[in-house]
Amino acid sequence: MVIATWTLSGVLYLIPYHVFSGASLYVTVSVINICVMGVLLSGGVYWAVRRTRRGNMVVRLAAMGTAVILASATLALIDAATGEWIGRLVVSSQKIAPFALRATNNFIALVWQFALLGAAFTVIEANKLARERELELAAAREAASRAEAAASAASLAALRYQLNPHFLFNTLNAISSLIVTRDYRAADAMLAKLSEFLRATLSSEPDARLPLEDELATLQHYLEIESVRFGDRLAVEFTCPPALNSALVPGFLLQPLVENAIKYALAPSAEPVTIKVEASRDGDALVIAVEDDGAGLAQDARPGTGLGIANVRQRLATLYGAAGTLETLKRDRGFLAIARLPLERGNEGTAA
Repeated sequence: MVIATWTLSGVLYLIPYHVFSGASLYVTVSVINICVMGVLLSGGVYWAVRRTRRGNMVVRLAAMGTAVILASATLALIDAATGEWIGRLVVSSQKIAPFALRATNNFIALVWQFALLGAAFTVIEANKLARERELELAAAREAASRAEAAASAASLAALRYQLNPHFLFNTLNAISSLIVTRDYRAADAMLAKLSEFLRATLSSEPDARLPLEDELATLQHYLEIESVRFGDRLAVEFTCPPALNSALVPGFLLQPLVENAIKYALAPSAEPVTIKVEASRDGDALVIAVEDDGAGLAQDARPGTGLGIANVRQRLATLYGAAGTLETLKRDRGFLAIARLPLERGNEGTAA
């Protein structure tokens, strides 16, 4: 762009000479000298514009104006100082204007040329800066997405490794008791259930979304194991319309909610407790409620906001934003947790 601008400027300057009186060798060499030096000095204007492109408008205009004036003055002085030397070099008989007059005239003519280039440089750098900021914003959004995905994976990893040691100990203890009493069939069944549950826990992808029926099946394995500990004191009810079996949910979304019910409602109480898991549709949202009717701990002592509950709430917010929520409600008897997330189906992968 700079070379094209100065070349065009030189051609336009020489045209009147060719038309009216003919351009002498002296004029041609002088114009070439100005254009070559103008190209070089334009680099200084561009450097000033680029160095201040992130500054405010006053700083950018001041830097460009200073660079334009300095470049124009330098080129005007160079042309005035080399005028006589060029005249002797080409053996021209053309009369050369005095130094001061030539420098002043050149400065007035050149300052507009450099100002035009400076304005063009400013526009170009402003566009480049806008593109760079768009790329930076896109990179920041991508990094945020990766961080959210990592947070989601970390949440499920945390859920995997927070598998209650007491649950595992009590399960193994129950199996041991069955073996001691020679109830090998029941012990073998319990080992199979524990194996299936642990396999599902450790083999799924951290960010996988599973059909609701698979999530409920895994939850059923877990509750069957817990039923060995609590016997008839634990009753379970699942309610899921067939139309929602294919609805996608994050893996192990419901287990912390059920663990919360067992820990705070069933374990501290000698009375039977019923844990209900109910799935329903509310417009474009999938609603899953987990509730219990146990007295358990006193209402003030039962927080319902432990690590498991916080884990579920964070995962929903990370995966679905404002569309993923978890509401909890302490009642006179029992506790209710309601998870709400967009309704997506396994075959469609889009909101129903």
